[in-house]
Amino acid sequence: MLWILLNISFIKKQKQNFDGHYSLSIIIITIFQILFVTDYYYFEEAILTTWDIMEEKFGLMMIWGDIVFVPFFFSIQTHYLSLHSPSIQTLSTSYLVFCLCLCISGFLLFRISNLQKHHFSYDSSYVWGLSCYNYFLQQLFGMNRCNLPKYIQTKRGPKILYSGCWGIARRMSLTGDILQSIGWCLLCSFNHFIPYTYIIYLTVCFMHRERRDNEVCQRKFGSDWKAYTNIVQWRFFPNIY
Repeated sequence: MLWILLNISFIKKQKQNFDGHYSLSIIIITIFQILFVTDYYYFEEAILTTWDIMEEKFGLMMIWGDIVFVPFFFSIQTHYLSLHSPSIQTLSTSYLVFCLCLCISGFLLFRISNLQKHHFSYDSSYVWGLSCYNYFLQQLFGMNRCNLPKYIQTKRGPKILYSGCWGIARRMSLTGDILQSIGWCLLCSFNHFIPYTYIIYLTVCFMHRERRDNEVCQRKFGSDWKAYTNIVQWRFFPNIY
């Protein structure tokens, strides 16, 4: 919540600094970050099956990160904008639409992929969060039946999902997070590198996390994980990485 309170404070600060004016960018970024935080609380149950909870556990790093690092560093875009005149933050319509598309598509990819994994962890007949027979799909797409999720039954017991978003790349939830974060940074234009330190940090952090996750899964699942990585070869972005 401190993250959002800081964002709102930075909007107020920009208005104070520049005769009651504020930029469209700072409003859009704040709206999307409020959505992101609200989503976190609304789907709080799904957080229990994420890497942070399953592997990082609860300790000093998570306490300090959530209370200090996240609110003060993740609000870096609005902090930067609050110190600069709205007159130099005017964006073209096409550029703004592009940024909005990144923010929206990234957020949806982040949420959908996490929900797919969460639903599947409790019921292997689910992947899109929908049952096999679904009236909505029948009416909208002419589909009579959803395909059952594809997965590898490991020797240790857990199932490794490789359909839905998880059949495209191994960490599509992180891919969505990266995309929406790029949108936030681009809304700050290119007058300074400071807003882009966020996406640099996030990308390096996620690449490191994915490598750690891969090593843990290799030790845990052995040949089953090897079979999975042969099926889903891309880590974040298909045909790129």
